[in-house]
Amino acid sequence: AVQALLLAAAMVQVVCQSCHADLLMKGINYAALSQQQQQAVGQTVSAQIAAETGMAAQDVMCKIFAGNYNAAWSPSQGRPPADAFLASLVNKCGSAEMVLGVFRGPQLQSKIVSALQSALANSGALIGTISII
Repeated sequence: AVQALLLAAAMVQVVCQSCHADLLMKGINYAALSQQQQQAVGQTVSAQIAAETGMAAQDVMCKIFAGNYNAAWSPSQGRPPADAFLASLVNKCGSAEMVLGVFRGPQLQSKIVSALQSALANSGALIGTISII
């Protein structure tokens, strides 16, 4: 089992008042997720981020990718190995530092991990304890 880690690997970039805030995850077999499950993960995490930041739900969008996903704003080279890459776009973020602070905080990380464990409990996609690295 993968031990839970309290360190978030988040990259924040401000583009036209939008922030990218991404999380690297362990314990999720991305290849085992159906398209519907991928969408459910995105919606679940978006709701948690919106609630934690006080932003409107429609201003937070999340999508899960394979851990080695090479995002234009976060190249895979130099990143630690991960099972999943959770990309988030926060519109009207105002402060990249605030968003980064929330993403690094144990409260949001705990809520995301808990929500994903529930959402994926019967999916066959859990390969250990979900953790944010």
